[in-house]
Amino acid sequence: MDARAFLARILEQPRVVAVRTVLDTYGRAAGGLLANGLAFSALFAAIPTTLLVLGLAGWVAGEDPTIRELVIEAFIAALPPLADLIRGSVDAVTEGAALTSVVGVVGLVWTVSQLVGAVDVAFARIFSDVPERGALLRTVRGFVVVGLLAATVIVIIASLGLVAALDTLSGTQGSLARTAVGWLGSPPFLAVAASVAVIVCYRKLPPRPPRWRALVLPAVIVGVILVVLSQVFTFLVPRLVGVAELAGSLASGFVALAWLSFSFQALLLGAAWVRVRDAGLPGAVAGPSPSAGSAPLEGAAAPAEPGGRGE
Repeated sequence: MDARAFLARILEQPRVVAVRTVLDTYGRAAGGLLANGLAFSALFAAIPTTLLVLGLAGWVAGEDPTIRELVIEAFIAALPPLADLIRGSVDAVTEGAALTSVVGVVGLVWTVSQLVGAVDVAFARIFSDVPERGALLRTVRGFVVVGLLAATVIVIIASLGLVAALDTLSGTQGSLARTAVGWLGSPPFLAVAASVAVIVCYRKLPPRPPRWRALVLPAVIVGVILVVLSQVFTFLVPRLVGVAELAGSLASGFVALAWLSFSFQALLLGAAWVRVRDAGLPGAVAGPSPSAGSAPLEGAAAPAEPGGRGE
């Protein structure tokens, strides 16, 4: 048997062609470099986000330390690889929820808006057949995301406050609130929440929305992968980073950066998969349907530098 002919037949299989097309799309967009850049941006956004959450907790809950502690536990449960950074931010906050809120809002508006813009550019590199959004539109979308994030935090804090109040009335001494926090941090809930968030990303971030049928399966798989990555890093960190006591927050920062890098790579690979499913394999169709979210996968590679188009 001719090994070359056998390999050629393997490479021509539809599933193999699909995987190769996804990897080619990811590679042309310099997905690895984009994911590393997004990881740095997200790491810098973690501290002001924590400050904002703590400030809003103090503003909504007043002087109740129970609510504040529940909010911190829920935040750590949602982002376990960032636990050390979150605790460091908590230790750095002394008094004055109003000041904390102001600092958090200013930092959050800047870092999260920049992160949203960077993610928008990364998705434009993946869906390179459609012109990028302009810088002004990306900035406006960043402000909208900041507003949605703040509203979500307030709703969560108010809900935890209500649960804690029910605990006080029933005399259960926090058991119901702890159960709620444990439920919010459970892998099944996080997997559903992550899948929904990724579906929203794959629908709203590309310059032209892809079809629902093309994005749901990749989004669900990527959402589960993100939760698995967080659980794996949470399990491995105490066992791999034995120098954490010496390096302190530096080791925690490197661990968080690695987790964010892997997570963004999964997100961008999923986006490339969405584009392949939406546009069809090369040569499989004569052209995109009117409802398709992107053109067939062909043409020159997208530029590797942000801001190359539409600015």
